[in-house]
Amino acid sequence: MTGMKHMNRMNSLLILMMTAAAVSGCKGTEPFPEDAGVDKSHYEYLDPWQEGYMDIHQISTGRGNVAWLVLPDGTTMLVDMGDLGADDYSQEIMEPKPSAAKSPAEWVAQYIKRFSGTLPNGTDIDYAFITHFHGDHIGSFDNTAVSQPGSYKLHGITHLAKLVDIDKVVDRGWPNYSYPSSSQVASSNGGFSNYSSFMAERDKNKKQNEQFKTGAADQFVLKYDAESYPGFSVRNIAGNLYVWTGSGTGTKKLDLDTNDENEYSCAIRIVYGDFSWYTGGDLKNSNTENEVAKVCGPTDAVVCNHHAYKDAMSNSFIRQMQAKAYIIPVWDYYHPESEPLRWMLSTDLYPGDRMVFAAGLVNNNRLRLGENGEKIKPAGHIVIRVYEDGDTWQVFVLNDSDEDYEIIYKTDVLQSK
Repeated sequence: MTGMKHMNRMNSLLILMMTAAAVSGCKGTEPFPEDAGVDKSHYEYLDPWQEGYMDIHQISTGRGNVAWLVLPDGTTMLVDMGDLGADDYSQEIMEPKPSAAKSPAEWVAQYIKRFSGTLPNGTDIDYAFITHFHGDHIGSFDNTAVSQPGSYKLHGITHLAKLVDIDKVVDRGWPNYSYPSSSQVASSNGGFSNYSSFMAERDKNKKQNEQFKTGAADQFVLKYDAESYPGFSVRNIAGNLYVWTGSGTGTKKLDLDTNDENEYSCAIRIVYGDFSWYTGGDLKNSNTENEVAKVCGPTDAVVCNHHAYKDAMSNSFIRQMQAKAYIIPVWDYYHPESEPLRWMLSTDLYPGDRMVFAAGLVNNNRLRLGENGEKIKPAGHIVIRVYEDGDTWQVFVLNDSDEDYEIIYKTDVLQSK
Protein backbone atom coordinates (compact mmCIF):
# COMPACT_ATOMS: atom_id res chain seq x y z
CA MET A 1 0.00 0.00 0.00
CA THR A 2 2.90 2.40 0.64
CA GLY A 3 3.77 2.66 -3.07
CA MET A 4 0.64 4.67 -3.76
CA LYS A 5 0.95 6.97 -0.75
CA HIS A 6 2.42 10.01 -2.57
CA MET A 7 -0.21 9.85 -5.29
CA ASN A 8 -2.99 9.47 -2.74
CA ARG A 9 -1.72 12.49 -0.80
CA MET A 10 -1.95 14.58 -3.97
CA ASN A 11 -5.44 13.25 -4.59
CA SER A 12 -6.41 14.04 -1.00
CA LEU A 13 -5.19 17.64 -1.34
CA LEU A 14 -7.08 18.09 -4.60
CA ILE A 15 -10.29 16.70 -3.07
CA LEU A 16 -9.98 18.97 -0.06
CA MET A 17 -9.42 22.03 -2.23
CA MET A 18 -12.40 21.18 -4.41
CA THR A 19 -14.59 20.46 -1.38
CA ALA A 20 -13.63 23.66 0.39
CA ALA A 21 -14.41 25.66 -2.73
CA ALA A 22 -17.76 23.98 -3.21
CA VAL A 23 -19.03 24.19 0.36
CA SER A 24 -19.89 27.43 2.07
CA GLY A 25 -21.21 26.86 5.58
CA CYS A 26 -23.09 23.70 6.50
CA LYS A 27 -24.75 22.50 3.36
CA GLY A 28 -27.94 20.51 2.98
CA THR A 29 -29.50 19.07 -0.14
CA GLU A 30 -33.11 19.21 -1.17
CA PRO A 31 -35.39 16.60 0.42
CA PHE A 32 -35.81 13.34 -1.43
CA PRO A 33 -39.13 12.75 -3.15
CA GLU A 34 -41.07 9.71 -1.99
CA ASP A 35 -41.31 8.34 -5.52
CA ALA A 36 -38.62 5.65 -5.76
CA GLY A 37 -38.67 5.97 -9.56
CA VAL A 38 -37.38 9.55 -9.53
CA ASP A 39 -34.06 10.13 -11.30
CA LYS A 40 -31.44 10.69 -8.59
CA SER A 41 -28.44 10.98 -10.90
CA HIS A 42 -27.96 14.65 -9.96
CA TYR A 43 -27.51 13.87 -6.28
CA GLU A 44 -24.11 13.64 -4.62
CA TYR A 45 -22.59 10.40 -3.34
CA LEU A 46 -19.77 9.71 -0.92
CA ASP A 47 -16.43 9.27 -2.66
CA PRO A 48 -14.70 5.92 -2.04
CA TRP A 49 -12.36 5.59 0.92
CA GLN A 50 -8.70 6.00 0.04
CA GLU A 51 -5.46 5.33 1.87
CA GLY A 52 -4.87 7.91 4.59
CA TYR A 53 -8.57 8.58 5.22
CA MET A 54 -10.38 7.41 8.33
CA ASP A 55 -14.11 6.84 7.80
CA ILE A 56 -16.47 6.34 10.75
CA HIS A 57 -19.94 5.13 9.73
CA GLN A 58 -22.68 5.23 12.38
CA ILE A 59 -25.21 3.08 10.56
CA SER A 60 -28.93 3.68 10.97
CA THR A 61 -30.99 0.47 11.15
CA GLY A 62 -33.76 1.55 13.53
CA ARG A 63 -33.04 -1.61 15.52
CA GLY A 64 -29.93 -0.95 17.58
CA ASN A 65 -26.39 0.35 17.66
CA VAL A 66 -23.81 -0.41 14.97
CA ALA A 67 -20.78 1.49 13.73
CA TRP A 68 -18.27 0.45 11.07
CA LEU A 69 -14.87 2.12 10.89
CA VAL A 70 -12.26 2.14 8.14
CA LEU A 71 -8.92 3.18 9.63
CA PRO A 72 -6.16 5.01 7.71
CA ASP A 73 -4.42 1.89 6.33
CA GLY A 74 -7.63 0.01 5.53
CA THR A 75 -7.93 -1.85 8.83
CA THR A 76 -11.64 -2.20 9.65
CA MET A 77 -13.49 -2.22 12.94
CA LEU A 78 -17.08 -2.88 13.94
CA VAL A 79 -18.54 -1.37 17.12
CA ASP A 80 -21.55 -3.44 18.22
CA MET A 81 -24.23 -5.04 16.04
CA GLY A 82 -27.60 -4.69 17.72
CA ASP A 83 -30.97 -6.14 16.82
CA LEU A 84 -34.00 -5.41 19.02
CA GLY A 85 -35.94 -8.36 17.67
CA ALA A 86 -39.72 -8.44 17.90
CA ASP A 87 -41.43 -5.05 17.85
CA ASP A 88 -43.33 -5.37 21.13
CA TYR A 89 -42.09 -2.24 22.90
CA SER A 90 -44.54 -0.10 24.84
CA GLN A 91 -43.01 3.15 23.58
CA GLU A 92 -42.72 4.27 19.98
CA ILE A 93 -39.58 3.04 18.23
CA MET A 94 -38.19 3.62 14.76
CA GLU A 95 -39.32 1.78 11.69
CA PRO A 96 -36.62 -0.62 10.43
CA LYS A 97 -34.23 1.16 8.08
CA PRO A 98 -34.38 1.06 5.16
CA SER A 99 -37.21 -1.50 5.54
CA ALA A 100 -38.22 -4.75 7.21
CA ALA A 101 -37.42 -6.71 4.04
CA LYS A 102 -34.08 -7.79 5.55
CA SER A 103 -32.69 -8.19 9.05
CA PRO A 104 -30.45 -5.45 10.49
CA ALA A 105 -27.41 -7.69 9.98
CA GLU A 106 -28.30 -8.22 6.32
CA TRP A 107 -28.68 -4.48 5.77
CA VAL A 108 -25.37 -3.80 7.52
CA ALA A 109 -23.61 -6.44 5.41
CA GLN A 110 -25.01 -4.78 2.30
CA TYR A 111 -23.87 -1.36 3.53
CA ILE A 112 -20.36 -2.65 4.20
CA LYS A 113 -20.21 -4.22 0.76
CA ARG A 114 -21.19 -0.91 -0.81
CA PHE A 115 -18.37 1.03 0.88
CA SER A 116 -15.57 -1.57 0.96
CA GLY A 117 -14.63 -1.65 -2.72
CA THR A 118 -11.24 0.02 -2.21
CA LEU A 119 -10.28 -1.88 0.97
CA PRO A 120 -7.38 -4.36 1.06
CA ASN A 121 -9.55 -7.08 2.63
CA GLY A 122 -12.86 -6.27 0.97
CA THR A 123 -15.80 -6.81 3.31
CA ASP A 124 -13.78 -8.71 5.94
CA ILE A 125 -13.79 -7.07 9.38
CA ASP A 126 -10.53 -7.04 11.32
CA TYR A 127 -11.99 -6.21 14.74
CA ALA A 128 -15.49 -6.46 16.20
CA PHE A 129 -15.65 -4.49 19.44
CA ILE A 130 -18.66 -5.33 21.62
CA THR A 131 -19.23 -2.57 24.19
CA HIS A 132 -21.60 -4.61 26.41
CA PHE A 133 -24.18 -7.39 26.30
CA HIS A 134 -27.56 -5.72 25.79
CA GLY A 135 -29.70 -6.77 22.86
CA ASP A 136 -29.58 -3.43 21.07
CA HIS A 137 -25.80 -3.88 20.96
CA ILE A 138 -25.39 -7.63 20.25
CA GLY A 139 -28.85 -8.95 19.32
CA SER A 140 -31.85 -9.92 21.41
CA PHE A 141 -31.99 -13.56 20.23
CA ASP A 142 -35.77 -13.84 20.53
CA ASN A 143 -38.15 -15.70 18.22
CA THR A 144 -36.96 -13.63 15.27
CA ALA A 145 -33.54 -15.29 15.44
CA VAL A 146 -32.81 -17.58 12.49
CA SER A 147 -32.06 -21.24 13.22
CA GLN A 148 -29.09 -22.90 11.54
CA PRO A 149 -27.05 -26.07 11.98
CA GLY A 150 -24.83 -25.71 15.02
CA SER A 151 -25.01 -24.42 18.55
CA TYR A 152 -26.38 -20.92 18.04
CA LYS A 153 -28.98 -18.94 16.07
CA LEU A 154 -28.45 -15.93 13.82
CA HIS A 155 -29.36 -12.54 15.26
CA GLY A 156 -27.42 -9.31 15.52
CA ILE A 157 -23.68 -9.93 15.73
CA THR A 158 -24.01 -13.71 15.26
CA HIS A 159 -25.90 -13.10 12.00
CA LEU A 160 -23.46 -10.52 10.66
CA ALA A 161 -20.58 -12.90 11.37
CA LYS A 162 -22.20 -15.37 8.95
CA LEU A 163 -22.38 -12.75 6.22
CA VAL A 164 -18.91 -11.18 6.53
CA ASP A 165 -15.75 -12.64 8.04
CA ILE A 166 -14.74 -11.24 11.44
CA ASP A 167 -11.12 -11.87 12.33
CA LYS A 168 -11.17 -10.89 16.03
CA VAL A 169 -13.98 -10.25 18.53
CA VAL A 170 -13.22 -8.21 21.64
CA ASP A 171 -15.79 -8.04 24.46
CA ARG A 172 -15.78 -7.34 28.17
CA GLY A 173 -16.15 -10.92 29.43
CA TRP A 174 -14.36 -13.50 27.30
CA PRO A 175 -13.64 -16.35 28.02
CA ASN A 176 -15.56 -17.06 31.25
CA TYR A 177 -18.17 -14.28 31.27
CA SER A 178 -18.03 -14.28 35.05
CA TYR A 179 -17.40 -10.62 35.91
CA PRO A 180 -18.88 -9.46 38.20
CA SER A 181 -20.69 -12.83 38.20
CA SER A 182 -21.78 -15.30 35.56
CA SER A 183 -25.42 -14.93 36.65
CA GLN A 184 -25.31 -11.15 36.17
CA VAL A 185 -23.77 -11.46 32.73
CA ALA A 186 -26.36 -14.05 31.72
CA SER A 187 -29.22 -11.86 32.98
CA SER A 188 -28.00 -8.91 30.89
CA ASN A 189 -29.69 -10.41 27.83
CA GLY A 190 -32.31 -13.15 27.83
CA GLY A 191 -30.52 -14.88 24.98
CA PHE A 192 -26.95 -14.35 26.15
CA SER A 193 -26.28 -18.11 25.98
CA ASN A 194 -26.69 -17.80 22.22
CA TYR A 195 -23.89 -15.24 22.08
CA SER A 196 -21.61 -17.28 24.33
CA SER A 197 -22.24 -20.36 22.14
CA PHE A 198 -21.25 -18.26 19.12
CA MET A 199 -18.02 -17.23 20.84
CA ALA A 200 -17.26 -20.82 21.90
CA GLU A 201 -17.70 -22.00 18.31
CA ARG A 202 -15.40 -19.24 17.09
CA ASP A 203 -12.79 -20.45 19.57
CA LYS A 204 -13.26 -24.04 18.41
CA ASN A 205 -12.70 -22.87 14.83
CA LYS A 206 -9.46 -21.10 15.84
CA LYS A 207 -10.92 -17.61 15.42
CA GLN A 208 -9.56 -14.89 17.71
CA ASN A 209 -11.52 -13.80 20.77
CA GLU A 210 -10.19 -11.46 23.45
CA GLN A 211 -11.28 -9.74 26.62
CA PHE A 212 -11.21 -5.94 26.53
CA LYS A 213 -8.18 -4.56 28.39
CA THR A 214 -8.90 -1.20 30.01
CA GLY A 215 -5.94 1.16 29.70
CA ALA A 216 -4.35 -0.66 26.76
CA ALA A 217 -3.26 1.10 23.59
CA ASP A 218 -2.23 -2.05 21.71
CA GLN A 219 -5.42 -4.09 21.49
CA PHE A 220 -6.77 -2.37 18.37
CA VAL A 221 -3.84 -1.61 16.07
CA LEU A 222 -3.40 -0.92 12.38
CA LYS A 223 -2.77 -4.22 10.59
CA TYR A 224 -1.58 -3.28 7.12
CA ASP A 225 0.70 -0.22 7.24
CA ALA A 226 0.99 0.99 10.82
CA GLU A 227 4.44 2.56 10.34
CA SER A 228 3.00 5.12 7.91
CA TYR A 229 0.60 6.44 10.57
CA PRO A 230 2.54 7.10 13.79
CA GLY A 231 -0.10 9.64 14.81
CA PHE A 232 -2.83 7.01 15.01
CA SER A 233 -3.84 5.19 18.20
CA VAL A 234 -6.78 3.55 19.94
CA ARG A 235 -6.84 3.86 23.71
CA ASN A 236 -9.12 1.66 25.84
CA ILE A 237 -10.59 4.25 28.20
CA ALA A 238 -13.04 2.36 30.44
CA GLY A 239 -14.67 -1.02 30.97
CA ASN A 240 -15.96 -3.35 33.68
CA LEU A 241 -16.12 -0.44 36.17
CA TYR A 242 -12.45 0.44 35.63
CA VAL A 243 -11.13 3.59 33.97
CA TRP A 244 -7.73 4.48 32.55
CA THR A 245 -5.69 6.78 34.82
CA GLY A 246 -4.19 8.70 31.92
CA SER A 247 -0.70 7.35 32.60
CA GLY A 248 0.79 4.30 30.88
CA THR A 249 -1.73 1.49 31.04
CA GLY A 250 -2.74 2.18 34.63
CA THR A 251 -6.37 1.83 35.71
CA LYS A 252 -8.46 2.56 38.78
CA LYS A 253 -11.71 1.05 40.03
CA LEU A 254 -14.74 3.28 39.89
CA ASP A 255 -16.62 3.79 43.16
CA LEU A 256 -19.88 2.40 41.84
CA ASP A 257 -21.98 -0.42 43.31
CA THR A 258 -24.29 -1.54 40.53
CA ASN A 259 -25.70 -4.55 38.72
CA ASP A 260 -26.61 -2.48 35.65
CA GLU A 261 -24.99 -3.97 32.55
CA ASN A 262 -24.85 -0.50 30.99
CA GLU A 263 -22.35 0.62 33.59
CA TYR A 264 -19.96 -2.19 32.61
CA SER A 265 -19.78 -0.82 29.05
CA CYS A 266 -16.39 -0.49 27.41
CA ALA A 267 -15.20 2.83 25.96
CA ILE A 268 -12.45 3.77 23.52
CA ARG A 269 -10.92 6.97 22.16
CA ILE A 270 -9.33 7.06 18.72
CA VAL A 271 -6.72 9.70 17.93
CA TYR A 272 -5.53 10.38 14.38
CA GLY A 273 -3.17 13.32 14.25
CA ASP A 274 -5.09 16.22 15.81
CA PHE A 275 -8.46 14.51 15.39
CA SER A 276 -10.12 12.47 18.15
CA TRP A 277 -13.32 10.39 18.43
CA TYR A 278 -14.97 8.72 21.43
CA THR A 279 -17.52 5.95 21.87
CA GLY A 280 -18.57 4.37 25.17
CA GLY A 281 -21.60 2.16 24.71
CA ASP A 282 -24.21 2.80 27.40
CA LEU A 283 -22.08 4.31 30.15
CA LYS A 284 -24.32 6.70 32.02
CA ASN A 285 -23.44 7.36 35.67
CA SER A 286 -22.32 10.97 35.99
CA ASN A 287 -19.33 10.00 38.15
CA THR A 288 -18.22 7.48 35.53
CA GLU A 289 -18.68 10.04 32.75
CA ASN A 290 -16.67 12.57 34.74
CA GLU A 291 -13.73 10.18 35.19
CA VAL A 292 -13.85 9.24 31.50
CA ALA A 293 -13.93 12.89 30.40
CA LYS A 294 -10.94 13.73 32.60
CA VAL A 295 -8.67 11.34 30.70
CA CYS A 296 -10.16 12.05 27.29
CA GLY A 297 -10.13 15.84 27.37
CA PRO A 298 -11.43 17.85 24.40
CA THR A 299 -12.58 15.45 21.70
CA ASP A 300 -13.71 16.42 18.19
CA ALA A 301 -16.55 13.92 17.80
CA VAL A 302 -18.41 12.09 20.56
CA VAL A 303 -20.89 9.22 20.23
CA CYS A 304 -23.43 9.94 22.94
CA ASN A 305 -23.40 7.67 25.98
CA HIS A 306 -26.58 5.61 26.45
CA HIS A 307 -28.21 7.09 23.34
CA ALA A 308 -28.48 10.48 25.13
CA TYR A 309 -31.15 9.28 27.55
CA LYS A 310 -31.81 11.59 30.51
CA ASP A 311 -29.47 9.51 32.72
CA ALA A 312 -26.40 10.15 30.53
CA MET A 313 -24.46 12.97 28.85
CA SER A 314 -24.12 15.03 32.04
CA ASN A 315 -23.18 18.68 31.85
CA SER A 316 -19.78 17.92 33.42
CA PHE A 317 -19.01 15.30 30.76
CA ILE A 318 -20.03 17.65 27.96
CA ARG A 319 -18.10 20.59 29.44
CA GLN A 320 -14.89 18.57 29.48
CA MET A 321 -15.30 16.80 26.12
CA GLN A 322 -16.08 20.06 24.26
CA ALA A 323 -17.08 18.20 21.12
CA LYS A 324 -17.69 19.82 17.76
CA ALA A 325 -20.03 16.97 16.75
CA TYR A 326 -22.28 14.73 18.85
CA ILE A 327 -23.62 11.55 17.24
CA ILE A 328 -26.66 9.79 18.72
CA PRO A 329 -27.39 6.12 17.87
CA VAL A 330 -31.19 6.06 17.73
CA TRP A 331 -34.02 3.54 17.84
CA ASP A 332 -36.22 4.74 20.71
CA TYR A 333 -38.70 7.64 21.05
CA TYR A 334 -36.49 8.94 23.89
CA HIS A 335 -33.23 9.12 21.88
CA PRO A 336 -32.33 11.85 22.77
CA GLU A 337 -34.11 13.37 25.74
CA SER A 338 -34.45 17.09 26.28
CA GLU A 339 -31.90 17.75 29.04
CA PRO A 340 -28.89 16.00 27.42
CA LEU A 341 -29.74 17.73 24.14
CA ARG A 342 -29.91 21.08 25.90
CA TRP A 343 -26.47 20.50 27.46
CA MET A 344 -24.97 19.46 24.12
CA LEU A 345 -26.18 22.68 22.53
CA SER A 346 -25.30 24.95 25.46
CA THR A 347 -22.56 27.52 24.82
CA ASP A 348 -22.63 28.25 28.56
CA LEU A 349 -20.70 24.99 29.07
CA TYR A 350 -18.06 25.83 26.46
CA PRO A 351 -17.90 28.36 23.62
CA GLY A 352 -18.11 27.75 19.90
CA ASP A 353 -20.35 26.09 17.41
CA ARG A 354 -21.32 22.44 17.75
CA MET A 355 -23.56 20.04 15.83
CA VAL A 356 -25.85 17.20 16.87
CA PHE A 357 -26.45 14.29 14.51
CA ALA A 358 -28.83 11.36 14.88
CA ALA A 359 -28.35 8.01 13.16
CA GLY A 360 -32.08 7.67 12.64
CA LEU A 361 -34.73 9.58 14.57
CA VAL A 362 -38.34 9.13 15.60
CA ASN A 363 -40.04 12.15 14.04
CA ASN A 364 -42.42 12.57 16.98
CA ASN A 365 -39.41 12.93 19.25
CA ARG A 366 -38.00 15.75 17.14
CA LEU A 367 -41.37 17.49 17.52
CA ARG A 368 -41.46 16.78 21.27
CA LEU A 369 -38.03 18.38 21.67
CA GLY A 370 -39.31 21.60 20.15
CA GLU A 371 -36.82 24.25 19.06
CA ASN A 372 -33.81 22.18 20.11
CA GLY A 373 -35.18 19.19 18.21
CA GLU A 374 -35.08 21.27 15.05
CA LYS A 375 -31.37 21.85 15.65
CA ILE A 376 -30.60 18.14 15.21
CA LYS A 377 -29.24 17.70 11.69
CA PRO A 378 -31.19 15.60 9.16
CA ALA A 379 -31.34 11.97 10.28
CA GLY A 380 -29.64 9.11 8.41
CA HIS A 381 -26.38 7.20 8.30
CA ILE A 382 -23.75 9.50 9.86
CA VAL A 383 -20.31 9.35 8.22
CA ILE A 384 -17.32 11.18 9.67
CA ARG A 385 -14.50 11.33 7.13
CA VAL A 386 -11.13 12.31 8.57
CA TYR A 387 -8.72 13.40 5.86
CA GLU A 388 -5.07 12.41 5.59
CA ASP A 389 -2.90 13.06 8.65
CA GLY A 390 -5.99 13.90 10.72
CA ASP A 391 -5.74 17.67 10.23
CA THR A 392 -9.24 18.09 8.84
CA TRP A 393 -12.55 16.23 8.82
CA GLN A 394 -16.07 16.41 7.49
CA VAL A 395 -19.47 14.95 8.37
CA PHE A 396 -21.88 13.52 5.81
CA VAL A 397 -25.44 12.29 6.36
CA LEU A 398 -26.51 9.56 3.94
CA ASN A 399 -30.09 8.65 3.11
CA ASP A 400 -31.16 5.69 5.28
CA SER A 401 -34.53 5.18 3.56
CA ASP A 402 -33.32 3.36 0.46
CA GLU A 403 -30.27 1.49 -0.83
CA ASP A 404 -28.63 4.32 -2.78
CA TYR A 405 -27.07 6.15 0.20
CA GLU A 406 -27.25 9.61 -1.33
CA ILE A 407 -25.75 12.49 0.63
CA ILE A 408 -28.59 14.51 2.13
CA TYR A 409 -26.45 16.82 4.27
CA LYS A 410 -22.80 17.67 4.71
CA THR A 411 -20.71 20.09 6.73
CA ASP A 412 -17.79 22.25 5.77
CA VAL A 413 -14.35 20.72 5.98
CA LEU A 414 -13.57 21.22 9.67
CA GLN A 415 -10.25 21.82 11.39
CA SER A 416 -9.26 19.19 13.97
CA LYS A 417 -8.50 20.25 17.52
